[in-house]
Amino acid sequence: MYLERLNQKLSNPKFLLKKEWLIQNVEFKLKMIDLELSEKYQRTVMQKVEHRIKKPESIARKLVKKGYKVSFENASAKLNDIVGIRVVCLYSDDVYKIAELMKKQKDFTLIKEKDYIKNPKKSGYQSLHLIMDVPLTYQTTTECQRVELQIRTVAMDFWAGVDNHICYKKKPEEMRKAEEDLKNYSAVISKIDEQMLELRKKVEKM
Repeated sequence: MYLERLNQKLSNPKFLLKKEWLIQNVEFKLKMIDLELSEKYQRTVMQKVEHRIKKPESIARKLVKKGYKVSFENASAKLNDIVGIRVVCLYSDDVYKIAELMKKQKDFTLIKEKDYIKNPKKSGYQSLHLIMDVPLTYQTTTECQRVELQIRTVAMDFWAGVDNHICYKKKPEEMRKAEEDLKNYSAVISKIDEQMLELRKKVEKM
């Protein structure tokens, strides 16, 4: 019953229109940043930009995990990642360049920054997360729409995809060995990112 009500709220045309506006607004900013950085460094910076609106089942699971009642109100108030936008780039230093320019946007408000590159999760997950509020003004009212921006390298994105594919919805007792291996591979990927960055810097000096 709770999930059905949540699904109805999330399927509301007005709700979806606001989220579509949010995605378009953030992605426009990212395109401008990509153009600025690409022109400055004379190379490709962003490899891809993807977005998603969290599905009702995922929202319900996260609310339960956090100890909240499953409701649209709690989802809106307690979750930061109903709308997620992912930016994938080649080099780890580009992650921070993109993040710094996003944080300089005067009409965006940074709520929280989580650096899982310098401080990876226990699982080995690496990415830089920016939780931001974006104002939506219509007629005489303004309301903030929240978005989670994930910025990572191609290597980090590959690891996250494999982790999700292998471990999603699996029983913890069945996955201990695989999770241990994945954590080790995360360290390998981090090393590769460092080596690729050093290689790029060497080439740029030639």
